Amino acid sequence: MAFFTMKLQSQTLASPTTVRLFLPCDLENNPPIRGVITLLHGFTNDGDDWVNKSAALRYAGENSLALIIPDAANSFYNDMAAGPAYYTWLTEELPMLLRRMVNLPAEREKNAVCGLSMGGYGALLLGLSKPERYFACASFSGVVHLGMMLQVKHNPMVQQVFSPVFGLSLSLPENRDIFRLAERAAALPEALRPRILCTSGKQDIEPYYVYNQNIALAEHMADLPLDFEFRAWDGLHEWSVWDRSLALAIDRFFVPGYADKVKAAWTAE
Repeated sequence: MAFFTMKLQSQTLASPTTVRLFLPCDLENNPPIRGVITLLHGFTNDGDDWVNKSAALRYAGENSLALIIPDAANSFYNDMAAGPAYYTWLTEELPMLLRRMVNLPAEREKNAVCGLSMGGYGALLLGLSKPERYFACASFSGVVHLGMMLQVKHNPMVQQVFSPVFGLSLSLPENRDIFRLAERAAALPEALRPRILCTSGKQDIEPYYVYNQNIALAEHMADLPLDFEFRAWDGLHEWSVWDRSLALAIDRFFVPGYADKVKAAWTAE
């Protein structure tokens, strides 16, 4: 197994940026890479969180999965109104650079994107807007209903967080609204519709009502012909929820039965 932290000079961002790469097969007898997961971080954090606070590398190594873990500041994975173009970086320039440098599987059926909190929104944004690239996307405690959050435009925190992303009007474009993107994905031929997983802790309510946002999205998804699953259990906005969620995503997208294996390891006497 090999882990790299790369500093890449991005023309799109007009600055250097950090990307972490985990490869599970650095020995001759390792099996080939089964798939690639792009992992997205949360608000006020960076990709180091996935490395330092979760079992992501161990889960990936056990299942012959590669990981791409980029930084995206507090951009909500958008081309910001007052900031860098992170969406373009992640969907155009970064894939091009990685193709030049690393021979990762590029097939759609081997690429998924997952994220937590802000990164949960980002994962659905990338997965639903780029279904030709990702066959699956997963949001863990994701802020998936930005329309709900942007309704409170007078709130100073909402203005501080979202005006750099969407501008002073705080209007959400349709191509950045997960609800509208899901409707577009549902209209695609069945073979191109991405698989979707959302998870949340049931006590993840104040201050952003993340659980409520996910319930609203699940109700909307119920009327669409998409392969969608929502899972919730007791928990807050915390790593115990996100670690479990990643195991579920690997189970659902790549290795059926893996989540039960992880649970059994923790509950064995």
